[in-house]
Amino acid sequence: MNASRYLPFIGRALRGGGAPLHLTLFVTGVCNARCRHCFHWKEVEAGVSGPSAEEVDRLAESSARMGPLLWVSFGGGEPFLRRDLAKLGRSFGKRGLRHLAIPTNGLVEAHQHEITAELARENPDTYLTVSVSFDGPPEIHDSIRQVPGGHARSVESVRRFLEQKQEFKNLGVGILLCVTKENQDVLADHMEELVRDLRPDNITINLARGTAMEEHLLDVDPARYREVVARKKDLVDRGLLPYFDFPLGRLAVARDRVVYDQIALQAEKKPAPYLPCTAGRLSAVIFEDGSVHPCEILGKSMGNLNDVDWNLDQLWEKAQADKLRREIHETRCVCTWECALADNALFRVRGWPRLAKAYARVRQAP
Repeated sequence: MNASRYLPFIGRALRGGGAPLHLTLFVTGVCNARCRHCFHWKEVEAGVSGPSAEEVDRLAESSARMGPLLWVSFGGGEPFLRRDLAKLGRSFGKRGLRHLAIPTNGLVEAHQHEITAELARENPDTYLTVSVSFDGPPEIHDSIRQVPGGHARSVESVRRFLEQKQEFKNLGVGILLCVTKENQDVLADHMEELVRDLRPDNITINLARGTAMEEHLLDVDPARYREVVARKKDLVDRGLLPYFDFPLGRLAVARDRVVYDQIALQAEKKPAPYLPCTAGRLSAVIFEDGSVHPCEILGKSMGNLNDVDWNLDQLWEKAQADKLRREIHETRCVCTWECALADNALFRVRGWPRLAKAYARVRQAP
C-alpha cells in the first residue's frame, strides 16, 4: 500500500469537520456467544438482524460521495455469521476504502476463512484487519463468553488466519483483549503467552464499558489496566509485536499509546489533556436498525438511515445531527471509547505535540 493514499486525510485535522472518515457499522446482532461484559448484549439476546446488502451498498455509495473513507469497522454480534460479509466489504472496497476492520470471536470455523480470503482477494487496495477476541486464560475466557472450549477454538482460528496472511499481503491478523474485573489480574501475563505462542501482528486493548450484561465486570482497577498497557508496550519495544504492515504503522503505534494513557487518566479520574471529540464530525456508529450515533457510548441518535433510503449524506447535514454535534462540543463530552479517542489523537491539531512525543519513543518501528 502506498503512503500517498493517506494524503487526502491530512486536511481533515485542520478543518475538524465535514464528511466522516471513519464508520462503525453493526452488520448483525446475531451472535454465537453470550459475553457477560458485552455492552451490546440486549441486541444480541434479541438476535437483531442487520441491514441488507443493498442498504449497505447505498450507504457506501453515499459515503463515497461525501469523501474518501479511511476506516470502516464491521461490528456485531458476530460479523462472520453473515454469509454475505464479503459483499458488504466489497461495497466499501470498490469505492476506495483504505482500512476494513473485522473483530471476531473466531468461532465461525465453517466459513470465516473463506470469507476472509474473498475479502482480501477482491479488495487488494484495502488493508483488511481480522482480530480475534480473548478474555484471559481458557477457564476465564470460556466463562466470560459462555462457550465451553471457546478459547481453544479461537486460538486455532488465529493460527489459520495467520496462515492466510502468507497468501494475502493486505491481510493483518490481530488479537483483541477487553480488560474486565474478572480477568484484570491475569490478562497481562496471558497476553504475553498469546503473543509468544501465536505471533499476531498486533494486540488491541479495550476497557470494558457501557451497560454490560453483568455490570460488576466494569469495575476495573485502573492500575491493572495500566499493567496490561505497559506489557503491550514492552512487547512492542522488544520486537515481539510488530504491528500491522501498512504505511504509517509506527504513527498508529504512537496513537494507541496516547489513547491508552488518556483512558487510564479518565478511569483514574485524574486531570487529562482535553481534545474536543470528533465523534459525529469525523466518525459515526451505525446500528443494525439504521440509527446513526456519534459513538457507541452516548446513547443519542443523529437520525435514522431508513428515513433517507440509507443515504448518509442526506442525514449528515440535518438539524438533528448538527444539534448533537454542538451538544458534544459544548458539554466537553469525554469517554473511554477507544475508537473515538484514536480519531481525536490523530485529527485534533492541538493533540499533535503529545502524539509526536509518543512517536519519538516508539522503539520498534514496524
